[in-house]
Amino acid sequence: MLWSRPGTRPPDTAQVLQEWRTRPASAAVVVVLLAATTAVLVAVGGPPSPATHLYYLAVILAAVLYGPRAGVLVGAFAAALAEPFALALLGHFDSIDYGWLVRAGAMMLVGWVCGRLTASLLNRVEELETLNQETIFAFVRAIDARDPYTARHSEKVAGYAVRLARTLGLPPADCERIHLAGMLHDVGKVGLERSILHKPGKLTDDEWQQVRDHPALSAHIIGAVSRFAPFVPGARNHHERYDGRGYPDGLAGKAIPLDARILAVADAYDAMTSDRSYRPALSHDEAIARLHADAGTQFDPVCVRAFAALDRDTRGPVDEPLVPLLDLWALPDVA
Repeated sequence: MLWSRPGTRPPDTAQVLQEWRTRPASAAVVVVLLAATTAVLVAVGGPPSPATHLYYLAVILAAVLYGPRAGVLVGAFAAALAEPFALALLGHFDSIDYGWLVRAGAMMLVGWVCGRLTASLLNRVEELETLNQETIFAFVRAIDARDPYTARHSEKVAGYAVRLARTLGLPPADCERIHLAGMLHDVGKVGLERSILHKPGKLTDDEWQQVRDHPALSAHIIGAVSRFAPFVPGARNHHERYDGRGYPDGLAGKAIPLDARILAVADAYDAMTSDRSYRPALSHDEAIARLHADAGTQFDPVCVRAFAALDRDTRGPVDEPLVPLLDLWALPDVA
């Protein structure tokens, strides 16, 4: 199966709510609950009856899915179904008392409270996700700034990778995971000496071993943060080869996580089309030709074909303008 997903975790509550809000079936469930509860209430002879408490299921569900306004509206509608409507169906409309308005207010209050609590939860989750991404960007910028030849490399790789993931038909959640894994894939280079990063000539065996160790170090650093655990497979295995001669684990073929197979193509393309201390950048056509030449040996052929098929206008690495790197020397001194 092409879409292996090691390192993924079950979606959290906020993610589930966001997904279900957009599904027509969610509104249908609320309507069915209201109708079913009304049918049960009429079947047992109408109010007062414990069956009226079933309306709270619809009220709470509407509030959680669609917010406090929906909770209040469904609460009012449920209260009208629970007494005036049910009594009218039974021919007992004259027996209604205006105490149902108090009960209607209670249902509406429950809907408002549940909706507000859920909205606050989702806002908090969004704030935390934003903070996580800002932390990732800051950390990656600090790593990339160590080497002028690889500055913005992680951002560009992440951009190429997410476009490739979309082309392969991966769902948005997987694309977002791959994008952030691309941002973090080279954090292990923080352990490399600057002399290795900037060396224009051939690396010694010891220097080359340090370079080979950086994916495992990336995984070690990322894995220390539980929230970043889904990004570990992509970061650890993006230097594996399709023929099994890569590192650090010597995985081959589909045993390599899909995230890593996607990142391998994106990483190689950006490396080839960027200037390095040991060689000038290759052209787009040269880089694509090399990817094709190594498809099936170094790279997943499916990923190479999909990447090569991307239109040049949509292959660009980012969706929005890049934010300039912070000029540390321009900051005023702090007493």
